[in-house]
Amino acid sequence: MAYPAGLVDLIDNLHQQGVNEAVICPGSRNAPIMLALVRHGGFRCYSIADERSAGFFGLGRALKTKKPVIICCTSGSAGLNFAPAVVEAFFQEIPLIVLTADRPAEWIGQWDGQTIYQENLFGNHVKLAESFRPFQASQLVEQAMAYPQGPVHMNVPIAEPFYPKQGEALPPIREPQPVHLLKTPDFDTDFDVNPDVSLIITVGQRPFNQTENQLFAQLALKGIPVIGDATANLPAECQCHHDLIWANEAILPELKPKFHIHFGKSFVSKRIKQFLRNHKPSTSWLVHPNPIGKPDPFQCLTRVVRAETISVLSSLCQQTLMGVSTVNSAKNRVEAIQETYFTNETWSELAIYNRLIGVIDAQDSEVHVANSLAIRYINWTENTFTQSEVFSNRGTSGIDGCLSTAIGASQKTHKLVISLIGDVAFQYDRNALWNSYVGPNVRILIFNNAGGGIFSILDGAKDLPELGEFMVTQQPFRAKNTASDAGIDYFEAGNWDELNQQLQHFFEPSERAKVLEIFTDPMVNTQTLQAYMHLFKQ
Repeated sequence: MAYPAGLVDLIDNLHQQGVNEAVICPGSRNAPIMLALVRHGGFRCYSIADERSAGFFGLGRALKTKKPVIICCTSGSAGLNFAPAVVEAFFQEIPLIVLTADRPAEWIGQWDGQTIYQENLFGNHVKLAESFRPFQASQLVEQAMAYPQGPVHMNVPIAEPFYPKQGEALPPIREPQPVHLLKTPDFDTDFDVNPDVSLIITVGQRPFNQTENQLFAQLALKGIPVIGDATANLPAECQCHHDLIWANEAILPELKPKFHIHFGKSFVSKRIKQFLRNHKPSTSWLVHPNPIGKPDPFQCLTRVVRAETISVLSSLCQQTLMGVSTVNSAKNRVEAIQETYFTNETWSELAIYNRLIGVIDAQDSEVHVANSLAIRYINWTENTFTQSEVFSNRGTSGIDGCLSTAIGASQKTHKLVISLIGDVAFQYDRNALWNSYVGPNVRILIFNNAGGGIFSILDGAKDLPELGEFMVTQQPFRAKNTASDAGIDYFEAGNWDELNQQLQHFFEPSERAKVLEIFTDPMVNTQTLQAYMHLFKQ
């Protein structure tokens, strides 16, 4: 067996530094890597056949463990199928260690099978790209975990033969290498805000953090608008339905802050981004320990505050601050409109989402929301998530891998893991169910409107004659056969009576995962949503 010298040492050193999970895609060229991982004994190894799904599965595991997860594949196009998950991990700052098997250098460009140019395969979307050399584990883990966290890639050329002979052992592990400690960056300490200027705080995607949320709540109760999408996982005191408040263009000048502070990463609401771009505050901070580049989604950045969120929040809570007072009165108006509107429920996605959020938030659950309309609906409804942690692939905001991420995250948690997903995103990622790791704690809620509903509400797109054939992705498929193939219990609903009946037992404990497919009329969805949004624009 032509085993790469030092490979078992690399794998052992990764384990010494706390890496203990690996997602392995079957193949020949990566067999030595697979054997080193499986036979080590210190790794929880998952076998996922589809590389795109496997990458997102690993991303979901890293979301939960907060530690690097290995994803491993064979040579050729296999590694390219990791790319969507790798770029998502890069922009969402999630640590992944990507190990791609490769042909020996002399066979690259020689028309040999499964051979492509794998050096620097992911370009600028990894923090480190290396060709295999023994004892690089410390560097891999250090780069994956250092601020900002993210994916790293090691390409491993492997020559034949790949497989050990019967009874042949792997090379012994040599002397362990020392573990490198992460260097803590120098943090800023000056967080003073002028007490005489109006302040608005925006919060992008971030994991749930109880200590931080207590401080965010204190600021909100002091009259400081703390604005965040559902992916910000903010407390109830900060829920102000911002996307609907800012829909009223007549009051936008009154909402302009002089001071703006942003915590977290990406922000879903296009209205808030456009508002701050067009009504620029005099001062705008981004709070991040060490961002890559100088991200400025609001196009008004004046300072990057290199500090932990908790430090800045603690300082703000001790200062005398003044918020934009107009937000509170606008919030009351929006809530009054919502209270009246949702007493009369049309069978539409908007009303169904509102109902489901209330039911889900009463469960002991984690919610994974797919991209496109799903992630937007949960910002528009009256009910909000305050007890359930919300996840979404908002690093690149693609629909690929939304379900796979949820399945990966569902491992080793006692909570229900609930996927809210549209029919196109589900069909695109149904290979997420093509494995043996879909546990009984998984609940999948599919909104089937026979296509990509978001394009019917986008200005410009909705009036195109090509909309139906080339943009909406019209599709007649149901999830029933996919659920049957995966050994998952399937339910469906097409009206309120059927939905109410299914919800009586859908979230109860069971021996198998469950899928509930909800069928709606796309025209009714569009008309209902447009009429609803019009209520807040006046």
